Amino acid sequence: MLKQEPLYTISEFGQKARITVRTLRFYEELGLLIPSQKNSAGHRLYGLEELTKLQLIQSLKFIGYSLQEIKNLLEDDVEGLPQLEKSLAWQHQLLTEKRNELNRAIEAVERIQTLMLEGKPITWTILRSLLYQMEHEKEQEEWIKENFPEDIANRFFSLSPEQRQQIELEMLDLLSTIKELIKSGASPQSPEAFDVLTKLTEMLTRHIEDPEEFAEQLEKAQQSMEIEELDFKFPNFFTEEEEAFLTAIGEAMEEMYKEENNL
Repeated sequence: MLKQEPLYTISEFGQKARITVRTLRFYEELGLLIPSQKNSAGHRLYGLEELTKLQLIQSLKFIGYSLQEIKNLLEDDVEGLPQLEKSLAWQHQLLTEKRNELNRAIEAVERIQTLMLEGKPITWTILRSLLYQMEHEKEQEEWIKENFPEDIANRFFSLSPEQRQQIELEMLDLLSTIKELIKSGASPQSPEAFDVLTKLTEMLTRHIEDPEEFAEQLEKAQQSMEIEELDFKFPNFFTEEEEAFLTAIGEAMEEMYKEENNL
């Protein structure tokens, strides 16, 4: 005598398969997993056939297919597998892109962790700027290549993770100094103010062979774009107050240069 196949109510089946009743009902609503048998009370029963199909659904979901895509694949017994085979290359590309995105996110978390462990003054403004730059690095690289000589763009984006981290650490140290100068009411014409802008300029142009050419290209790029558009591509690292202070320092330094050279 053949052993009768065990059948389970939705709650029993969910517990054994480690899936919620809510998910099973959702699969049924989608037409993905509809039990074919019922008990005397009219409740659907799940057996080995449903378990096999559930495992197949979960496996396809594991490799990134959506529930609608899985439904389309499983509805056609003849063309389902050939369609799966055709879609695997595209699915591989999607998963690779997702993996790269996760790797960037992990790297971003590690960089922020390092800065915080170093005791750097992280604010929401700084965090936004750092994370946006990390997330949209490719878009920013394309924009820079469109607006600057290729060697400048390549030099900037070829920096090693260690070099970038060093720049971030120095930037945050300088930002801390800027905040202290503003808080203490320091004049933009003070030696301390001149020193901080000099260090900031040196840091930003350290890996550029011709800083003057870079400055000219930057000015041209800024003139060809709306300020708002530039803000969308490169969120400002500084607050409005800090940016105004740096602008005032730059103007004071330029004025002093003109006076010293009788210009």
